[in-house]
Amino acid sequence: MAGHIEDIIFDEQDANLFLVDDPRLRADALKHSVLPRLRAVMNSAITLIRDIYEIEVLDDSIVSVFPNFREKRENDLEVKYESTFVGLGGQRKNKWPGFRRKDGKPVQILPFRFAFALTGNGLFTVLENGWLKGMKDECFEKILRFHMENEQKINPLCFESNMRPFAGWAEDIPILAPFRMQYQYRIKHKLFDNHFVGRPYGFPVANTKLDEVINNFICFFPVYDSYIQMAKGKEHRLELLLVKLNQWLQQDRHDNTSPSRSINPEQKQIHERAATLAESKTRVMPAIRWQVFQRDQWKCVSCGRGSHDGAILHVDHILPRSRGGLDTLDNLQTLCDICNIGKSNKDATNLRNKARSILG
Repeated sequence: MAGHIEDIIFDEQDANLFLVDDPRLRADALKHSVLPRLRAVMNSAITLIRDIYEIEVLDDSIVSVFPNFREKRENDLEVKYESTFVGLGGQRKNKWPGFRRKDGKPVQILPFRFAFALTGNGLFTVLENGWLKGMKDECFEKILRFHMENEQKINPLCFESNMRPFAGWAEDIPILAPFRMQYQYRIKHKLFDNHFVGRPYGFPVANTKLDEVINNFICFFPVYDSYIQMAKGKEHRLELLLVKLNQWLQQDRHDNTSPSRSINPEQKQIHERAATLAESKTRVMPAIRWQVFQRDQWKCVSCGRGSHDGAILHVDHILPRSRGGLDTLDNLQTLCDICNIGKSNKDATNLRNKARSILG
């Protein structure tokens, strides 16, 4: 897995977060705990896309988040959010000559997003399309016709990435209608919300599961890239990307099935570390994590870093379980990923008290 996400896990407490009644606590947890982890997952995917397709994603796209908590919008923290995502979308500073608004002006915001989404059901990939109003119908039709013309190429991508189109039905179209008929129906009735939704991976999501979600994103990326190329007024490069993806998949299959393949000591240490972190997180009592983060103001008690600094926060036992430490608030503290790695299970330092004494 590319990037430094070996110790990232989305667990049952993340699922329970969407059941929390306090809207501010739910919003703060999404802002300071969940979104930084999703950003790390996206960064890993972008790195793999560069390696596999030789594409610099951020040349044309930006990374967007939902909820997007703006500093001067406190009411954001009063909404009971049911989902969160980190996704790719077209850069707003660009002009997109391939698409036009109904008033004839060039489009600055594109009507599709490709994201990692998290709900109470798990982590999955999603390609949203058609949500933006104000574009000419011909622009949406261009995307639907792209799917009709390339159905035989896109269908294998759906299988490989566990993505499925959000199919609709009505009295004049069968539930099991072929995709081509579905798209023809959408064009005729101007139904442009052509979403693709991935298989949700239930909690906990870490290690192999997280690898699979990222691979799903990678495998469906050629569809998103085709949308981007059409928006730029260029021909899509679907066939070229499929060749590169196929080469990577074949090499990946070979590496994973080769009898001579072995895990080096560094990889073994990483996996053992991730397993230890996963166990420690899932065994902390439900809702305790959010109480610890809230008490510590959503910052590492050692270095003071928080989500604005790109820190991924962990709950640490001051007195380790191996030495009799309990899952109680007074024995738990907030540490960032860096400080947590530096603290061994033999270290019973209360960094909250240490920080107070230094500041005092």
